Amino acid sequence: LALSRYTYVVDIKPLLQSDHPATDAYIMFTEIYPQSMSTPVELLFLPPNAGDMDSSEWKLASCHMLKDLADRVTEVMRAEGHDYAMSASDFVGMMMILGHCVEEGVYIDGIPLLNMMPILEQIGVYDTGYSIATNADKTATYVYVICQVDVFSEVGEAWMRALRAALPDSNPATWDGVDLGELHLYGVPLDQMDGAEFTTQRMVWVVLAITLIMWMILGGSFGSLLIPMRAVICIGWMIAVTFGAAVAVYQLGFLSFLGISSLKPSAGSAMFWVALPITGPILVGLGLDYDIFLMDSVMENWLCGKRPKEAVVASLEQAGTIISAAGIVMFFAFGALLVSPTPVLNQVGFMLCVGVLIDCFVTTKITIPTLMALVPGNANFWPRAQREEPSSSGARAAQSPPRQTLRKS
Repeated sequence: LALSRYTYVVDIKPLLQSDHPATDAYIMFTEIYPQSMSTPVELLFLPPNAGDMDSSEWKLASCHMLKDLADRVTEVMRAEGHDYAMSASDFVGMMMILGHCVEEGVYIDGIPLLNMMPILEQIGVYDTGYSIATNADKTATYVYVICQVDVFSEVGEAWMRALRAALPDSNPATWDGVDLGELHLYGVPLDQMDGAEFTTQRMVWVVLAITLIMWMILGGSFGSLLIPMRAVICIGWMIAVTFGAAVAVYQLGFLSFLGISSLKPSAGSAMFWVALPITGPILVGLGLDYDIFLMDSVMENWLCGKRPKEAVVASLEQAGTIISAAGIVMFFAFGALLVSPTPVLNQVGFMLCVGVLIDCFVTTKITIPTLMALVPGNANFWPRAQREEPSSSGARAAQSPPRQTLRKS
């Protein structure tokens, strides 16, 4: 039930140390200043030729394109059910100031007849901003794109997708008959969102690939078709329980009453998007490792003539202690991540610790023996057949030389 409520965030706060002066300063900065100051989204212009951006035609065309872009973003957001309106003033660049095109004049609300552009040029404000936004060769310039909400929120992610979708279809772009050059939207929020979506969409293929590899390894090692199937079920169950426990702790706050910071929800009571993709393959590897430890002993005992249930019991006596010891070692090794002040490391460490404990003390000791007991006879090892040991009397008869009868002459 807890796993069904899984959600993730792409915010960078889980990557920062908790209760650290630098982290506190960053959070305070984001609360005081717009999001574009700390994690900006920027639109990069690459004009066809060096110096094109200095022409009045290029500045005017690029400014008109930005105004149309704001209107298109608003349409997309409202079509998706978000009450969000983007305006031209959300763009800040060398061609646009306060939502006005520099070539058409910069006016302050309430004073429509006063063009502020000559004043900005005279006191050097425009030249300073121009030099910051433009490279020395005048082959590129960028525009700050301001988001009116938290860019890492659900609405913020929808805004980034709408902004990307509203860009001109052709790249290089042309507007008002002027070749604007190439346009590139970039920024840390976009990187996080794209990474999360790319990874999440391909997790199905990752799971299928891991399942196929497990089937090949176990099937090839033990010569059985049911052993890989049972392993997939056991390891999948272990991972589901582990992920569900992490959701219960870091989203629902089941252990908040303990007062331990590493076991409290963070970043909007959601998991960091990279935590599950990191821990999943590691848990599969550990689960497969312990599974092979046990099944190798089971197979050895079964091939020596023991019945399946007897082979499992004997294997638990032989390999159970080794598996438990290995699990305890890994638990303490991964437990060090819970001491870290970084939330994402706490989440990863918690899942690895829980997964190791479940696999070593539940899966190998209870789940695997139970599932094998439900399968009748030697079907657990199908299609492999048990070796037929020669009978003791037959073995002695084969080993003893034939008797020679002595007749009296």
